[in-house]
Amino acid sequence: MRNTHMSGLLPLKAFLFGLYCVFSSSTAADEHTFDFWHWWISDSEVKNINLIKQHAKQQGITVQEKSMRSYNNSDYSGVLTKHIQKQHAPAAAMLISSEVHPYNSTFSLLNLDDIAQEQGWEDVIPDAIQETAKFQGHWISAPINSHSTNWLWINKALFTRLNLPIPETLNDLLVVLERAQTMGIPGLVSMTVGWEYTVLFELVAISNGGLEFYRSLFIDRQQLPGDKQLLINALMRIQQLTHYFSADTANNSWDENTAAMLQGEVLMQIQGSWVGSELENLGATADVDYLCIRFPDTQGAYLFHTDHVVFFAAPTNDTAQQKNFARMLLDKEFQRNLSISSGASPARVDTSTEGFNSCGKKSIHDLRMANMRRAVMISMNNNDMHAIMTDFIQHTISAESAAQLILEAYSPQHASAAAQGEQ
Repeated sequence: MRNTHMSGLLPLKAFLFGLYCVFSSSTAADEHTFDFWHWWISDSEVKNINLIKQHAKQQGITVQEKSMRSYNNSDYSGVLTKHIQKQHAPAAAMLISSEVHPYNSTFSLLNLDDIAQEQGWEDVIPDAIQETAKFQGHWISAPINSHSTNWLWINKALFTRLNLPIPETLNDLLVVLERAQTMGIPGLVSMTVGWEYTVLFELVAISNGGLEFYRSLFIDRQQLPGDKQLLINALMRIQQLTHYFSADTANNSWDENTAAMLQGEVLMQIQGSWVGSELENLGATADVDYLCIRFPDTQGAYLFHTDHVVFFAAPTNDTAQQKNFARMLLDKEFQRNLSISSGASPARVDTSTEGFNSCGKKSIHDLRMANMRRAVMISMNNNDMHAIMTDFIQHTISAESAAQLILEAYSPQHASAAAQGEQ
C-alpha cells in the first residue's frame, strides 16, 4: 500500500524507524520535467513506476519521481504537505482514497472534468471509486487502479501437505491453521503495522458480521444496537488469528513476508492484491507455486483500495501537461498494462482481461460482479483505524475499548465534522 501496503525500510529499518527519506530519480528538476510524488518502493512497485515513466515519455512527458520510504501513509502525507507549504506543489502526487478529499480542502487541485468527459469515466469507473475521486460532482483525481484487500495467499506445496480443502469460512481457516501448527508449519506471516492490522480487521469484520453489517456501519454510518458486540466478536477472532503469526516474520515488511510465504517458510499471507505483483516479480506462477483465494467468508465482497493521482493547480505547473498525464493514466491500454504489472484490477471495468493470470482475471471478474451488487466498498485505510488497531493488537486497549473507539470513529457525528472540514 505501498501506502496502504507500504514497504518497510531496508536492512537498517530498526535504526531508522520514525525517520523518512525522500529521494528523486534525477538530481534536479527543470522546466521540462514532470514532478510526481509516490510511495511505490518495493521491487515490484519500482517496476510499475518505470512503466508509468515509459508511457509518459511516449506522450512527451519526462517524469521526475519522488518517493518516500515509510511505515505508514501519515508519514508520506505529512512530508508531502510540508513540501507543498514550504516549497512548491508538485505537478502530481499519488494519494490513497481517504486522502483525496482532505487534500482538496487544503490545496487547490486541478479540475479534471473535461478529461473525464472525453474518456467517459462516469460510464466505466465503478460508482464506489467515483465517490472517492469526485468532490461535489467534479472530478478531482484520476483513479489509476482498484486493489482489493480481501485476499488470502497460500503456498501451494505446503497446503498440499495438509490434505485439507480450500477454506471457505473463517472456521475452516482456523482448522487449516491448527493442522499446520500440529505439523510444524508456521501458519501466517505476521502483520506488523497499523495499515496491515486494519486490513485484517476489515476482513474479519465482514466474515464475522456479514456484508450488510460492514456496509451499514462503515459505509453508510448507520449504527444499530448490536454493532458493538459484533465488533467485539470480530476483535476476539483477530486475537485468535494472531496466535498463528510466525515470530520469524515479525520484523519484516509486507513484501519480505511475501517472499517468506513463497519460499515455504510460512503457509499463508493475509494481504491485498499487490502481493500478486510481488509474486510475479519473484518469478512465481499462480496455481503452480501459490494459490489466491478470497479471504474466507468475504466471497462476493470487493473491498477496494484505489491509488489516485491528484494534480496541483499552481502557477509553476503546466496545466496542459498535467491533463495529458491524467489522460494517459485512464487510457484503456495503459490501464491494462499497469494492472497486469501491479496485480490490481483496472479502475475501468471495460478493460480486456487478456494477459492477466488467473488471480488477475478473478479480481476483475469479482469487481464487475460486485459493482452490480453494491458490494464494492472502500477499505478502512485511515489513520484513526490504524491507531485503534495498533493499540488493540499490541494489547494497549481491550476489545471493548477498541470497539467503542471504532463506533466513535464511524459515527454520523464524526462524518458530519469531517464533511464540514471539507467545505
